[in-house]
Amino acid sequence: MSDVVVIGAGYAGMSAAALLAHAGRKVLVLEESGMIGGRAHSWRDESGYIREYGAHSHRLAGKGIANKVFKRLGEEIDFLPETGDAKLIFKGRLWERPEDVRGFLKTPMLSFGARLTLLVLFVRIRKADPTNWYDRTLLDFYRSSLQHPEVESFLPFLGMTVMCPQPDKVSAGEVIEFLQRALAAGVGVGEPRSGSMRLFSTLKRFVEQNGRIALHEKAERILTENGAVKAVKTAAATYTASRIIFAARLPLILDIIDNALLSADLVRYARRIENSAGLSIDFITDGPVSDIRSGILGVDVPVWARFQSSADNSFTPQGKYLSTWGIMLPRGFDGDKSIVAEAEERLKNTISTVFPDFFSRVVQERQTVASVMNGTVLTPAQSRPNRPDILCPTVKGLYFIGDTVRGDGCSGDISFSSAMKAVDLILGEGDTAT
Repeated sequence: MSDVVVIGAGYAGMSAAALLAHAGRKVLVLEESGMIGGRAHSWRDESGYIREYGAHSHRLAGKGIANKVFKRLGEEIDFLPETGDAKLIFKGRLWERPEDVRGFLKTPMLSFGARLTLLVLFVRIRKADPTNWYDRTLLDFYRSSLQHPEVESFLPFLGMTVMCPQPDKVSAGEVIEFLQRALAAGVGVGEPRSGSMRLFSTLKRFVEQNGRIALHEKAERILTENGAVKAVKTAAATYTASRIIFAARLPLILDIIDNALLSADLVRYARRIENSAGLSIDFITDGPVSDIRSGILGVDVPVWARFQSSADNSFTPQGKYLSTWGIMLPRGFDGDKSIVAEAEERLKNTISTVFPDFFSRVVQERQTVASVMNGTVLTPAQSRPNRPDILCPTVKGLYFIGDTVRGDGCSGDISFSSAMKAVDLILGEGDTAT
């Protein structure tokens, strides 16, 4: 018998399992696929390339939420050194990405009047209380006291920082909360050396000190008794535990538990969750296409890029170079291949515009369509106060973690944060469920 069964081996599940094992709890992690990592899985292929399901950065680097998990384990994420050469794509051009508010006041991307208006916006963001704005959009926040067409065209950049570039859709509270943390930290994003592969290797090592990971084991049913969890059933076995952590996307819980045991509000929310989707392409080139060691973020087109080989030569064999480019797919993407083709064309046209010689150097490309990129789009309806709590209120011993519940931050940060919150709850309860 395990103290805790964790369903899902992504950032959330592996973080929670590692922290619990480190605290002396006996942990079992069930993972349906053949590898750990979830939507951030990574591996080195037979040719020596590190391949990732997309490209995953971590907000605020060593000062961010992801690193807090590793600090609790007595470790730190090995982030690559900051280089200060991040870029933005705006109006078909590549621009230096300002490092701070002062940089935005000096940027040639915007007219002087627009820069002054943007400065006022940043001042308002610094002073705002996010709790007053979670249920309103970024456009609402901006238009409540400011008006400048140039700045309004720049707002998607602020939304893109939380992976929802539509100012009329993204929660103002979520943007404000993140930008306040970023401005206080003085750092943007961090790239872990060797990508997510090294992170999961570390988490796995801690899990296996006092537990195990069962791959190719899909949780088919969560069994309960007298309103409390009892076991998780898979095709291979039934695993008893007094606590079960569901670390997959919340909608999937509805397939493995009697929905009558859950609150009507939770079931309704889970059925309506909106996620984002994206297309990413790994490009292998026979030479460096740029000396950029940081990344690129689009302002008026929802793209991003990383030049892994420029900053970390562990990603490729000697003499080869890797960069990963991505573009968000339209909201409500349902797998339509024509939409993917349109996005690919738009992405490649954007690349060609800012790097005219790029495709003459490409020797290989690998395309990945992520039908679920971020499990939660940070709209007002899905902002932190409106997401389900981590502790299930109706089933004793059941916890929800991952990027679809009430963790802090955005994207992967929600997963790391919710994992820590669940662990704190479990460790605070003692050794037996009450």
